[in-house]
Amino acid sequence: MTWPVAMIPYTNMAPYRELGTPAGCRFVSLVPRESITALCQKRVIAAAVPVGGLAAVAGETEFLGPFGIAAAERSMSVLFFSDRPLGEMGAGTRIRLTEESASSVRLLYLVLGYRNGFDNLPQPAAPGEIANGELLIGDAALKRMRNRRLNETDTSLSADAFVTDLAGEWHGIHRLPFVFARWVVRKDAPTKARLALEAWLAEFRTRENELVQRAVPGAARRLGLSEQDIRLYFRVIRRSLDPSDMAGQARFVSEFEKHFADTLGCPLPSPVLPVDIPGFKRRIPG
Repeated sequence: MTWPVAMIPYTNMAPYRELGTPAGCRFVSLVPRESITALCQKRVIAAAVPVGGLAAVAGETEFLGPFGIAAAERSMSVLFFSDRPLGEMGAGTRIRLTEESASSVRLLYLVLGYRNGFDNLPQPAAPGEIANGELLIGDAALKRMRNRRLNETDTSLSADAFVTDLAGEWHGIHRLPFVFARWVVRKDAPTKARLALEAWLAEFRTRENELVQRAVPGAARRLGLSEQDIRLYFRVIRRSLDPSDMAGQARFVSEFEKHFADTLGCPLPSPVLPVDIPGFKRRIPG
């Protein structure tokens, strides 16, 4: 018998995968948002869970040290593509949201609220409706940027006219990194499994540079990018987190609680605006 551990299949987690599985464990491939449900349902004992979903698993999990996925100043793979500047994306515009994210969707709503007001958020595009903007994360975002570079003179790609790196927006406002995910373990996980996960992450920290370099060629082939592009991407992504990352994580949680109420305990459905969720209450200042 092996213990199931959620593993995000994106390139940003490739250095973790290069280390192999923790002793006695097996990886279960889950996109970020799915890992929240899997932890709650006890289908996995550990995961790099989206920070936007931490409240949903807070009573049942604990952090596995300062490990996760973060970015300072830019992420290169959490991108909002739009046909107009971010400051013009008000209530009269339509957007599509990735269905794989919890943190990134929440971050997008915060950034749009900062820019245009929290009572002036874009509306979700209906199926088949032309959208003014689209949020993509992970490999999908990296591939979209690759295709955009190849077709940058194609004026038919109006929805790609503007690209906003949401981690960059966050950093510009708060001067802090943005933490997208943190490694957590269920509190009821067997002691032997917890020790194996802790040893795995400790080894990762000591070998991180080596594992990052090993992950470059395969990631470049899968995405159709140059190895130079992947090395840059891996330098942008932070996996062993420091106090500035922790400060960024705390600020994100407090900012979301300040502007939105009653949503941190469940993943935001997509493509539904948070104000459309039954039981959702916007906290209106004053």
